[in-house]
Amino acid sequence: MHFDDSSVLEERTNVKTIIRHIDQLPSPPPVATKVLTEVLNGAADFTEISRLIETDQSLTLKILKIANSMAYGYRGKISTIESAVATIGLDTLKNALLSVIIRDSFCNAPEEGDEELVRIWKHTLATAVAASLLAERVRPELKGIAFAAGIVHDCGKLVLLTALPEDYEKLLNKSRETGHSILDLEQQHFGVAHTQVGKWLLQKWGLPQTLSDVTWLHHHSPEALITLGGSAEIAALLSLAGILAHEVMLDEPNQEHTQAKDALLAYFDLPAQELSAIIQRIGEGYANRAAMFNLKNDAALFYFEALQRANSVLSLKNAELQQSTGHLRRANALLEVIGDASSALAELHDTWDVLNTVADIFRLQLNAREGFIHSLDTEKQCLRGIFWSSSENTEISLPLGQDGNPKSTGLDIPPRLAEALQTLSYRIPESGTPRPTRLSGAGPYCLAPLFSSDGFSGEIIFRPQRDGRRFIQEEHSGYLQLAQIVATTLERLAMENSLEQRAERLASTLGKLRRLNSKLVQTERLAAVGQLAAGAAHEINNPLAIIYARTQLMAHREKDDKKKHDFRQMMDQIERITSILKNLMDFARPTPPRIEATSLNALTKRTLSLVQGELTKNHIRLETAFFDALPDILGDASQLEQVLLNLIINSEHAIIERLKRPDMSNEDGLIHLTTALDKRQHKALIVLTDNGIGISQENLKKIFDPFFTTKEEGKGTGLGLSTSYGIIAGHDGEIHYDSREKAGTTVTITLPLAAEASPAAPKVQTTSQGTAILVVDDEKHIREILKESLESRGYRVQAAPDGQTALQRLSQNRYRLMLLDLRMPSRDGFSLLEHARKHIRKMPVIILTGMAGPEEEQKALALGATRCVHKPFQIKALMDDIESLLREKIS
Repeated sequence: MHFDDSSVLEERTNVKTIIRHIDQLPSPPPVATKVLTEVLNGAADFTEISRLIETDQSLTLKILKIANSMAYGYRGKISTIESAVATIGLDTLKNALLSVIIRDSFCNAPEEGDEELVRIWKHTLATAVAASLLAERVRPELKGIAFAAGIVHDCGKLVLLTALPEDYEKLLNKSRETGHSILDLEQQHFGVAHTQVGKWLLQKWGLPQTLSDVTWLHHHSPEALITLGGSAEIAALLSLAGILAHEVMLDEPNQEHTQAKDALLAYFDLPAQELSAIIQRIGEGYANRAAMFNLKNDAALFYFEALQRANSVLSLKNAELQQSTGHLRRANALLEVIGDASSALAELHDTWDVLNTVADIFRLQLNAREGFIHSLDTEKQCLRGIFWSSSENTEISLPLGQDGNPKSTGLDIPPRLAEALQTLSYRIPESGTPRPTRLSGAGPYCLAPLFSSDGFSGEIIFRPQRDGRRFIQEEHSGYLQLAQIVATTLERLAMENSLEQRAERLASTLGKLRRLNSKLVQTERLAAVGQLAAGAAHEINNPLAIIYARTQLMAHREKDDKKKHDFRQMMDQIERITSILKNLMDFARPTPPRIEATSLNALTKRTLSLVQGELTKNHIRLETAFFDALPDILGDASQLEQVLLNLIINSEHAIIERLKRPDMSNEDGLIHLTTALDKRQHKALIVLTDNGIGISQENLKKIFDPFFTTKEEGKGTGLGLSTSYGIIAGHDGEIHYDSREKAGTTVTITLPLAAEASPAAPKVQTTSQGTAILVVDDEKHIREILKESLESRGYRVQAAPDGQTALQRLSQNRYRLMLLDLRMPSRDGFSLLEHARKHIRKMPVIILTGMAGPEEEQKALALGATRCVHKPFQIKALMDDIESLLREKIS
């Protein structure tokens, strides 16, 4: 920021200096200014102009001197101003006036030896001559002002040269040597360009607006000048004249001039033949007017000086050509090496072979006496590479420190090379940084980075025979290209190694897939058996529901206690059959968990009771510690019992396996199970610990993968822990294994607590008398049993054997509740619910189903059903549900 402020301050100071210098310049004679303005405006009268000139003694003497010179060939003596003006003409008069106004206003005249001042005046006069000749050909109406515009167009340079002589001479030299635009350099160093300065000067002197506009515009682009029109057209003519003057004098060749010249020639429609004729006349016109500006007026000398400049340029070009030839030889030699290296590296298939080959190329073919090529191994955090000297190659592997730089302590390598390695981390570019176009340096060494598709991958550090600072751009590019070939080769080898490793892993995976496939076949067989069992269960369900319901009715009516006991035994066995059928159906079509408030301690004790005998048989001691005041959890008790049973069986097997191993402890088996409360997390915990064989760290990562097992063939499907993980996750819980091989296993399960139950709603008393209920079921016996049971409770009942009949009755009568089977002929339960919505409205609907799955139940509920009851059902429980729904409706 300080530097920028200083630059702005310096620019402001320069501009103030220039403006102050303009103010200090002597004003031109007012008579000369007035005469020039009238001549340029075309309102000149010889008599009036003569009288004006006679009022200024100095100007009168200059005009008489010009008129009596040999150039006009007048034999007598001209003594009056009116005769002088008539003799020299208005054009020469304008030149004389401009000489007085501009040249005499500055301290130095061209003949006083100031080279820059002479160069500016020569270009000024040549441009004015060229402008006059061009105007004569393409715009005759502008001929009168074209020469005058040429004389004043660079007056801003004269101001800068006299105001800031040393600074401006440096800028002029820099522009000629580098080809940089003088306007850009002026703007950069002074904060203002000579075109603006010239405009300020002419405005201060009160010269015609056209001249100040042309002075300001003549360096604008041809496109802008052509578009503006007016004074800009004179500026366009002047711009072309300036380019022609530079070409004739061979002083400032510029590529931009060529482009601008083509555009201007096209605009003025000037053929090449006529342009050539104009260029040939510039020297003669220059010589005729040179004396007026104190310049040598020899046309031959004008062209001789131009020829000298041309010879100087040619000599410089010849030296540049010789230098370029040498550069080209070095670049071609490097390209040959790159070509040979590319072919050699393409045949290699080992990383160390590549590094050794590159080291040999640099030492033997590129005359790099020593260096180090390395590849960055990000996984192992080290550099692997080859250090070469004049006689041998040495393999080196360097670990990387925490700062990202290699630890080279104790290595037999040059100290300067070790220093270069210690700054490696600073040379690794950030992602997205453009690739370098030149070699970097570290002392006597050059550094060429290696880039793979992932970014920086290494370096070639070499000590060249010549100073690397003298490398040409082609050499920089060549070494960088060679480095890229090396990087691409190393990346190719890395990809080949990776592909080979992947092929090996793929072969191993295919073997695992074959084993998994055999397990899947076994699983599919079990699924087929399950589906068959589910179908059989459904066919058994309906008759079983009739038997169960009829038995309940008979037991309800029976007065004999022994017979009541017999009926109770029958119902228990029917419920046992029902449970078996339900398990078969659940196996074939798993249902989502029924999340409800459940006692974790109670379900844990039930599970332990199932395995206690087997554990005792295998000499495994079971220890428990239950948290007495443990709140209920949210969960499905049967699914959580399945998880606990699976974990305990796994612990049992792990202990048995340990006892079989002679190399392990033979202490008695122990399973310790604890429940606990995490108040802070509002969760309950189950912690199960065993002293079994344990699990290796490698297998611990895979225990929840489907079909992964360490058990013998036929003793496990590998689905136990995967299923357990899914159940716990479905309960918004977590399961965590902590195990070490030969040191036992601890399993921790975390489950969310149930929210505190809200106070029960007050029970609303209602009567069932006079409440019409519609029973819809295709099984006649079920309809009869339901009708008999409902009527015994005082309900009025109507029955329908199918959905179509029920739809008709719903359209004719209003019911308070409907019992509906889903699978029926004519019209099933789904169709009835969908078409009878306007009749059902808020009427409770209980679905009675023997095999509907979770999806079908959700569909029925979405169509307006209130709840679903599975067959066979308990009559008392069903009656209670009916009363509850009717009570809720009344409330």
